[in-house]
Amino acid sequence: MNYVLDALTMKEADQYTILTLNIPSLKLMENAGEAIFSYIKNNLSGSKNYNYLILTGSGNNGGDGFVVGRKLLEENYKVDIFEVYKAKSNDCLYNKNLFKKDTLCDIKLLDKLIKKDTVVIDAIFGYGLNKNLDEYCSNFIKKVNSLEKKLLIAVDIASGINSTTGLKMNEAIISDITLTLGEAKLGLFINDGKVYNKKVVRLDIGISLIEDKLQTYIKILDKNNYKDLFIHRKENSNKGTYGKVSLIGGSKLTPGALKLSLLAYSSLKLGVGYSELCFPSSLKGLYDLNCPEIIYHKLKSKLNGSIKYNKNDLNKLLKSKVITIGMGIGVSKDVYKIIKYLLANFKNTLIIDADGLNSLSKYGIDILKEKRECSVVLTPHVKEFERLSGYSVNQIKENRVNLSEEFASKYNVILVLKDNVTLITSPTKDKYLNVNGNSSLAKGGSGDLLSGIISGCAALDSNEVLVKKVALGSYLLGRADEIALSKGQYNEYSLLASDIVKYLNHAINEIIN
Repeated sequence: MNYVLDALTMKEADQYTILTLNIPSLKLMENAGEAIFSYIKNNLSGSKNYNYLILTGSGNNGGDGFVVGRKLLEENYKVDIFEVYKAKSNDCLYNKNLFKKDTLCDIKLLDKLIKKDTVVIDAIFGYGLNKNLDEYCSNFIKKVNSLEKKLLIAVDIASGINSTTGLKMNEAIISDITLTLGEAKLGLFINDGKVYNKKVVRLDIGISLIEDKLQTYIKILDKNNYKDLFIHRKENSNKGTYGKVSLIGGSKLTPGALKLSLLAYSSLKLGVGYSELCFPSSLKGLYDLNCPEIIYHKLKSKLNGSIKYNKNDLNKLLKSKVITIGMGIGVSKDVYKIIKYLLANFKNTLIIDADGLNSLSKYGIDILKEKRECSVVLTPHVKEFERLSGYSVNQIKENRVNLSEEFASKYNVILVLKDNVTLITSPTKDKYLNVNGNSSLAKGGSGDLLSGIISGCAALDSNEVLVKKVALGSYLLGRADEIALSKGQYNEYSLLASDIVKYLNHAINEIIN
């Protein structure tokens, strides 16, 4: 498990380590330089054959760069340091004085300094950058990005990326490898951050986290952290032992037959006993036998082919472990009334997606505040969350963690906010970030598949909290996507949700074996 910190919480951890644990800031800087040098020496094949150009700023990130430069010089590497801004902080000045070579500062030299055999190390700005770059620095970074080089390594985070929001501050270094110090920064993964930090490697330099705040940090879980969710299946068991997942969706305008069958099929792959696909009776014949393992349940429909609110239909679903509603169902008052009835009468886990969310937005989200016994999971993408929350997309991108936490607490829901990465927040302040997967998921059907996988995960018999089961669903979708691409049969253009579901078992095997 890795923790993800923003600029404020990272600064708190820095200060806690320096002031409370009495580890000098110069010691942390030395540790950082040593860790970066060791990474280069041990991971860059033929590392001594290259020229190294370190770009430094005036603060402590620049100081890290000077330590790296000194370590490289001591081992007879070919290295130069270009001061983008003159050293100012005490620690940066101290380490500049230990670097036994003149520094450079003429931007006209870049064409001669950066060539095919050059490894550029970006140590201009660290996690503290909180304002747009000036014209000089923007032009400097554009120049660096435009020149052909062997590799570009960023120290902590690519300079120009805000470590809290992940937004580009006018311009940003394009980093091949980002060696993030202490803990990963939120801005590495969200918004522009994931584009400008292509590969992230965490280096431990001795910064300690504040024990009392561990629950409040965002967590990135790996396969080992999810193992406890898959308890041993009993030999003396039957379908009823593992319960039923019911998925409600579809309309005459958006039947989405394959998507919905895929949803139900993916929940079966997570081990539920029954997966029931519920759809308007007007779609009779569209879903039948798409997948023989699924139960097909026809609900009352209106003359226009959309679903009709009917208590008798809904009462038959109330014993399900999980009910998921919204995929391709259309926005209507009937959908809203169905959700309201389930909120009042269902006692297990209710997942609301797609048009279920849009119906809440249109007819009134405050029904989520009414007394209920069921746990509720909402799975919006950013635009759907804009409609639900009233915040603009830009506001959400600039402050997604706080706004997500605020919303989850206000409405007592688990919120799965989908974007290029997925943030999962809960009323208990538990937060998870899923960073696996890639652009092949930016297609129709991926969100539907995610809802099906989360439905199956929520039905798992493990005693782990629901929010962690929901995080597992997001992890499995991303990991199955990565495995599918790794086989070489697909690419990011051609891979579809219906292809990804074939590799769901591979992702599960990585966890349970």
